[in-house]
This record gives sequence, structure tokens and C-alpha cells, in this order.
Amino acid sequence: MKQLMFHDDQQFWFETLRNLGLAVYGGSDVGEVIATAARVTSGDYGGWLSTAQRLEAESRESHPVSTRDGLLRASAYYQAAEFFLHCNPHDRRIDHEDSYPRC
Repeated sequence: MKQLMFHDDQQFWFETLRNLGLAVYGGSDVGEVIATAARVTSGDYGGWLSTAQRLEAESRESHPVSTRDGLLRASAYYQAAEFFLHCNPHDRRIDHEDSYPRC
């Protein structure tokens, strides 16, 4: 597949594709993934983190089924934000460093 975004960063493209692939299982939403990927730049993990945090907050105030679905998607976006950070447990962007594996 032709790389449509992040031409200079294959790892960011991989994370975008991974999140798009989760949509078929309800693990992401294509619109959320495209909107987030469109506003982040290579090396910027904040876009995925802000999408995850927004979605988590919205989901917790919803009907139980919507909460479940939203939290599933939020967890995928948290994983995308954390993907590059877990090898550096001292990075200030990791909230719960003890819950991430050590490299």
C-alpha cells in the first residue's frame, strides 16, 4: 500500500495503519483516526493522547454501551500515544510508568 501520510516516518505511518485496521472490530473509528493523523506531525505523540483523553471523558458520561465502545477506542489511541514512549519510563508524558514494560 502506498504510504499516504508521514512519508518521512514509517513508524508513525504504521501506527496510523494499525489504528485504521482496528476499525473493523470497533477498536477505532476511521474518522477519528484520520482527523488525529491529519493534525499530528512525526514525533508528536500528543495528538493521539489528546484524542484518547477527549474520547475517554466523553465516553464515561454516556450510556453503558456507548461507554464500552468509546473506552475500547480510547484504549487504542492511548496505545498509539504510548507506543514510542514505553522504552523511556522516565518520560514525563507517561502517567503510570510502573504499568509499562521496561526495555
